[in-house]
Amino acid sequence: MKILFTSIMTACVVAFTALADPPSTEEPEIITLDPAHVGAGAPGLAYSTEATLSLQKEEGTCKAVLQVSKLVEQRGKVRWQLISQPRLQFAPGSPASLYAGFSPSNPNYTNEENVSVDVSWPYPNERGVALCAVIVKRGDNLVSQSKFQLLVEGPGRAPLIVEAKDVDPKSVRVDEKLKGFVLLEFLGKTKAEVKKMSVENYGNKVHFRDLEGKLTEGALSLGTYKEMGLSLQYQTEDEARHVASLLRGENPQ
Repeated sequence: MKILFTSIMTACVVAFTALADPPSTEEPEIITLDPAHVGAGAPGLAYSTEATLSLQKEEGTCKAVLQVSKLVEQRGKVRWQLISQPRLQFAPGSPASLYAGFSPSNPNYTNEENVSVDVSWPYPNERGVALCAVIVKRGDNLVSQSKFQLLVEGPGRAPLIVEAKDVDPKSVRVDEKLKGFVLLEFLGKTKAEVKKMSVENYGNKVHFRDLEGKLTEGALSLGTYKEMGLSLQYQTEDEARHVASLLRGENPQ
């Protein structure tokens, strides 16, 4: 699925002519169209934002490709000048942000545009909002702001059931750095099968069924582990250790 939106922020009435410039050996003068050039009553510049959001379903990722331009005058003609091409790759259900531009400590910061982008996409197969928000500033001064939201419909997902018999008990461990995470590897599954399971269930609820058929709930699936397993997040470290013991067949009390 791909989504394309275009936003033009302008407070100026200008003529746009799509004509090729004549050849010249001199460096052409480029003038940014600001109020001084288009009339005393014009309060700001003209900016264009184009963004494409695409869901890479097989890879379990989303891509955002943007182009931000501003109107400039060159040899008496008006054209769009590209000022930034932000690109982001992120996981569905995990919002991402990007900043392109000089840092405030740079002497060019106040004279050049900087672009901030926020994007998000719902978890796979779930109903939610796809978002792309773009803010353009010159230094600290806001010059353009665009925001696009689209409701994405999905059938929803049943919880993933992990069977104890499918898990390699020797692989199960509780991550010491990421509190509440259980890491495990599967038996009898290919890397392709595990990747497909991980992509389709990223952010989904996970229920563990032990050898006696009892279900233990409370986990979220948050990606693959060593290409042959899953990374599961529990609310507390005690829950994680309890389930890890069950998966290892230790029968904790």
